[in-house]
Amino acid sequence: MLPVVRRSTWPAFEEPFAQLRREMDSLFDRAFGGDGGALSQGWSSVACTIWEDEDRFTIELDLPGVAESDVNVTVHNGMLYVQGERKAEEGRNYLYNTRRFGRFEHVVTLPAAAISEDVRAKLANGVLRIELNKSPEAKPKKIAVQSG
Repeated sequence: MLPVVRRSTWPAFEEPFAQLRREMDSLFDRAFGGDGGALSQGWSSVACTIWEDEDRFTIELDLPGVAESDVNVTVHNGMLYVQGERKAEEGRNYLYNTRRFGRFEHVVTLPAAAISEDVRAKLANGVLRIELNKSPEAKPKKIAVQSG
């Protein structure tokens, strides 16, 4: 059974715009259609979150369906580059598809306090986690308080 995708109907008073809507729908269907056609060219939007604690910066990117061998992480001139490819399964005849396949790239400007020589990356459960230690100067320093 095929999935049902419903589009809202346009009221009769907007009939002059019906042809324009059909043309726009056709344009978007060709560009972002359910068969993944144009999306196999690549995708650029990767969900990403960045946070820090006292010792390190952590960057996580959602990469569901991407194999470890299809991801390349590099650091150069204060920038972190994550490049890769999500491959579609061979032999599938998609009836409906909103997944994105193809090459992707995500670039993050690293904070000045990040030590780019010490980077760890791990892909688990569709999430790529990248950790960079902070420089000693950037870490909080505990100051002893004396009485009297």
